Amino acid sequence: MFSQRECTRHTLVLLLSAMCALPGFAADAVKVDSNFDAAAMAPKLIKGQSDDNKMVRGIKRLAIGSFDVEFATKGSSSATATRMGQSANANGSNSRSTTSVSMALAGVNEADFQAIVEQLHADFVKQVKAAGIEVVGVDKVMNTETYRKMAASGKPAPHVKSGGNETSVVVTPEGRPVVGFSLMSKGGGLAALSNFSTFTGTMFTGPDIAKELDATVVNVRMVVRFVEQQSSNSSFLGRVSGSATVESKISPTIVAGDTTVHIFSPQGGGALTLQEPIQIDQAAFTGVRDVTSTAAKATGVGLAVLSFAMGSGSSTQIKEFEAVADPVKYRDLVGNGLGQVSSMMVHQLLMLR
Repeated sequence: MFSQRECTRHTLVLLLSAMCALPGFAADAVKVDSNFDAAAMAPKLIKGQSDDNKMVRGIKRLAIGSFDVEFATKGSSSATATRMGQSANANGSNSRSTTSVSMALAGVNEADFQAIVEQLHADFVKQVKAAGIEVVGVDKVMNTETYRKMAASGKPAPHVKSGGNETSVVVTPEGRPVVGFSLMSKGGGLAALSNFSTFTGTMFTGPDIAKELDATVVNVRMVVRFVEQQSSNSSFLGRVSGSATVESKISPTIVAGDTTVHIFSPQGGGALTLQEPIQIDQAAFTGVRDVTSTAAKATGVGLAVLSFAMGSGSSTQIKEFEAVADPVKYRDLVGNGLGQVSSMMVHQLLMLR
């Protein structure tokens, strides 16, 4: 947990491969299905850094300082390889192969994301109230002096972010800005520092909003990705194999670590974080389209595993794909997955009464 003056950091498959194999994707995530029991899984999957949580115990009134979901809309990865010991070519440079693969989300748009977030927020509030905890009205929260200062440095929603080989859009309930950690630029380095004062300001002002409202303040953030990618650049042997390899696994997932609820009392605060990724049913997607040549008609490649060699010798290959979602099933299945995470968050918050 952290004090007021501290800030803590907190498959449908498309396989695109060349001659050398990558180590393999991460272990399977926790699957959400008809047997998933949010109350039973919450103690395992939603945890804080301390079992004590003494600074935020005694929840009687709850104010939602922020509530947003970040939806990834595009992922890309590239690899470059030379063959170890290979002599220079006629131009005096070593033979090099390069592969670049991108995957964009298609079939759904910001209206679909907004519908998911509105329902998710409404259900969160309903569950908290059903447990006998008063929820401070959003108008009262947004009218506090501290919140107004924080919101002034936020961004209107939906807020598009890009960097680190990924593009995403952050969506909030209607009328609320994007603030805090959800403003963090992607990609690390200087980009990640560009909004540092904004999101750290959120951490420091949380206890102040709690004092103004005489309530516990929660900032809820969830992150959804639809594609997992690997590059042979991640290993030395991959970089000198002579074959540049990119693998893309389409896998709708709620991201562990980034999915969290920050909690603030007048005395300080803490966080409860998703410990393992949550796997969403593949039925949210209907297929994959190869849209590499925009001049040609898009080709549907279904849900099968594709395998082909890319980048042999002095060559460069760029491939572009779209993962096509069924909008009705996407809203239903992704919304359900996020709803289960939200229910687990509420369950753990209730343990702090």
